[in-house]
Amino acid sequence: MGKRKTIFFANKYMGRLCILALMCCTLSTSCTKDPVDNDSGGPEDTYTTDADANRWIYSQMAAQYLYNEHTKSIKPNYNQTCEVFFNQLLSRDTTDNDGKHTGDKNYFYSYMERTGHTKATSGITSEYGMECVYYYTGSSRRYVSARVLFVVEGSPADRAGIKRGDWIVGINGAPIGANETSAVESGGAAKLQVERMSLRQIDTINGFEIYDYETTYEGTVAIEAAESMNISPILLDTTFTYGGKKIGYLVYNEFNTGPNGVSDVTYDNQLKEVFASFQQEKIDELILDMRYNPGGYASSCQLLCSMIAPRSALGDIFCYRKMNDDLDRIYGMVEMDFLDEGEMAPYNLDLDRLFVLSGAYTASASELVINSLRPYMDVYLIGTQTEGKNVGSIEISSSTYGITLHPIYSQAFNKNKESDYSKGFTPDEEVDEIKNQDQMMPLGDPKELLMRYALARITNTPVPRTKSLSSASLPSGREWTGNNRPRRSVEGMIFTDSLTLDLQTTAAE
Repeated sequence: MGKRKTIFFANKYMGRLCILALMCCTLSTSCTKDPVDNDSGGPEDTYTTDADANRWIYSQMAAQYLYNEHTKSIKPNYNQTCEVFFNQLLSRDTTDNDGKHTGDKNYFYSYMERTGHTKATSGITSEYGMECVYYYTGSSRRYVSARVLFVVEGSPADRAGIKRGDWIVGINGAPIGANETSAVESGGAAKLQVERMSLRQIDTINGFEIYDYETTYEGTVAIEAAESMNISPILLDTTFTYGGKKIGYLVYNEFNTGPNGVSDVTYDNQLKEVFASFQQEKIDELILDMRYNPGGYASSCQLLCSMIAPRSALGDIFCYRKMNDDLDRIYGMVEMDFLDEGEMAPYNLDLDRLFVLSGAYTASASELVINSLRPYMDVYLIGTQTEGKNVGSIEISSSTYGITLHPIYSQAFNKNKESDYSKGFTPDEEVDEIKNQDQMMPLGDPKELLMRYALARITNTPVPRTKSLSSASLPSGREWTGNNRPRRSVEGMIFTDSLTLDLQTTAAE
């Protein structure tokens, strides 16, 4: 698979570094094991109330937050819990993009953590090795069924025979409560009640293959206890011939450098190996499946795009990022370039178009792929509208107060200074595997729902159809809960560079 290199981007404006160091103090990466404190006092300082911590929180947010004009407009009341105080500093303005605050979506991208309650910093997690999406089983919304999106090879779920598309309707003889979904993905040895939908060809009309679905009850499936796994973001890579073209297909689920944080480049090495193989096989087209990818490190995104883009783009502008107005007056827009041709020669595919499979979980660094490549090549989206996260955050830690902040810090732009996807990218072909509840053929199968549309566009042929789904063909006509999120070690849009002298600055999510 391929080689991954963590890039620390030297700032072109070195004369400004001391000014930023004074303004920003010390910043650290959200995935390094030893974050550097950004305390106003020394390590001997202690605090006795949240009010002391809130003063520190306010000073950092007023300096670092992308929408700090909102923060500075707040008259701070320090006598609150840190969590309540922090949320009051965040902008809900419709012209800003710190989260989604419309309809059934109500959340911020910025967040804070207490020491000891931080997100995972490693790709090694304990789980069954399957990712699911959840559906209510009735109007009461008390219980859910889990639909398996994919299974990790060699995992307990894989050894139990669980397949993509399976419905898990119960655990150990009991239904799954709406607030008990974590039990489907991790826990002890269990017995799962499984239903399975099967696809069968019923006719061929004018060259179209017509399919129908039927549901079978597989009964009880025994699964072993969850185990620690090092899960590569490369779920699947393959090549095949279709319509006289050699097609490369890659399911890439997370922009992660390696299982042990940003200094580990194991996964980037694997990614380079994949593209070296694609190049050797002389593929004509690439289908990049990011429907379950919520983002991660921008350097992995830069690497991926440098292997996809036309050769003429190498060394040119990959993206810009813009901080708040105070920092923008010092730095302007900070530039990040595609990797150079010399480094990318064994891997670059020199493509003039790309086919991206997208979904509701496609966000941040995944959207950066789309936006950054569009000035250089045609990018076609097949699936559903993406999240619309064109901003990144930064991690700021304090050992004095035992708090880590993750405020939105910068906005990403492409070479043409475009960043107009805060509502997400609209696909060229609208296809929804989750709401349609189709059979979910194996990823990479030409009959799989999104793949059918991608191959039809590649070959300029009609899309093979399936019979319209009816309630009779589904297990009780389930309703998607709409609030499932992928579980990843890293997500968002994480930039690493050397903006503060020899210290690492990370803009994330």
